[in-house]
Amino acid sequence: MQSLLLFNIHGYNFIMIPWNILLALVPCWIVYYLAKGVGNKKWKDLKNQKIIFIILFLLWLFMLPNTAYLFFIVRHLVNYCDDFDKYRVCLDGSWKVMFFFVYAAIGIPTFYYGLNRMERLFKSMCGKIYATFLPIIVIPMTSIAVMFGLYERFNSWDILFRPIDLLKTVTTYFTEIYLLTDFLVITVCLYFIYYITSYLIKRIVYE
Repeated sequence: MQSLLLFNIHGYNFIMIPWNILLALVPCWIVYYLAKGVGNKKWKDLKNQKIIFIILFLLWLFMLPNTAYLFFIVRHLVNYCDDFDKYRVCLDGSWKVMFFFVYAAIGIPTFYYGLNRMERLFKSMCGKIYATFLPIIVIPMTSIAVMFGLYERFNSWDILFRPIDLLKTVTTYFTEIYLLTDFLVITVCLYFIYYITSYLIKRIVYE
């Protein structure tokens, strides 16, 4: 067990792989069981269940960035090789490129399903307008949360335990030009991933 805890791939602790995948699956599970519990009910029909829905929705919102965080796993490829050939190929470590690519790609189905299933739930409960605006609003929030994890190493539960620190930090993302650039690029890329994936799935399903 100790050897497993110490095993790493280019300095990346192997035990973090199942942990990060588990965190990415949590928002998918939440929205799956939330949609299953709501069924075909409209928002007005929930009555006393509205509080429970709001709590689960906020929990889903807090955990969703863990799916997009997987896209940044490829950063562990920086300086992964000390001996490149003329074609920038690492002869004794090229497998790491494929490994981290596949690991990061797990973020695509989890990010898409987690957000799209909630969008469809909003559509059935509240109507098309609310469903349309959900990803438009949630994706920039996800970008900020991902930056929290990358730069300040905040976790999802810090929203509850360190809200003041989060609010102080987020202001710098819009006052420092390099952080604002990061935010805009991450947001645009997440929009691209979500809507292109949605488009491709629709083309596959209906053709």
